[in-house]
Amino acid sequence: MKGTYETTHQRILSSGLKWFLENGFECTNLRDMCADAGITTGSFYRHFETKEELFAYLVQPAVDEIRKLFADAEPKCQEVIEAGHVERLWTIVDAEMLLDYIYRNFDALKLLLKSADGTAYSGFLDEVVSLETGITLRSLAAAKRRGLILTKLPSEPELHLLCHAYISSLFEAVMHDFSREEMDSYIHTVMSFFTAGSHRILGIL
Repeated sequence: MKGTYETTHQRILSSGLKWFLENGFECTNLRDMCADAGITTGSFYRHFETKEELFAYLVQPAVDEIRKLFADAEPKCQEVIEAGHVERLWTIVDAEMLLDYIYRNFDALKLLLKSADGTAYSGFLDEVVSLETGITLRSLAAAKRRGLILTKLPSEPELHLLCHAYISSLFEAVMHDFSREEMDSYIHTVMSFFTAGSHRILGIL
């Protein structure tokens, strides 16, 4: 099959996504993937140096976006604490923001969560949990210093486990191929559950 650079590039991306999702990164054979795309391995190397580079091309935007989401959320958390509204911490990243992120990056998230063994991205879930744990720890500590929380804060290991449960539950939509309509109901349930539990632990009315 012949085509322009752009059409060949798109065939590589489509085939790479298909093979990585079906077989995982480690078990994807480059020759088979190229054959499926209708190109030679030589053609592939004019676009990507390795299959690792192709995988990174497919997932890095989703990684960058979630890192930015957390980076943007932290100063907003500090603002609501300084205003004395600790209960608003759980609305900084709301359901619509999460829905938009998940469904804008659905295929990339599937790769990151199911197919990344053997790549530099195999720890993606752990990274997201660490980001969530870190911003939560810092925000709650700031609220505690201002007298907005009177109860004992969870320890870092406890908070890490809770954040892991929360993030994992959100990503279940990706693991089980939920439609956006299904996820719209599910995500509100999950967020309500964890928000109520957090308020109960911290004595927030």
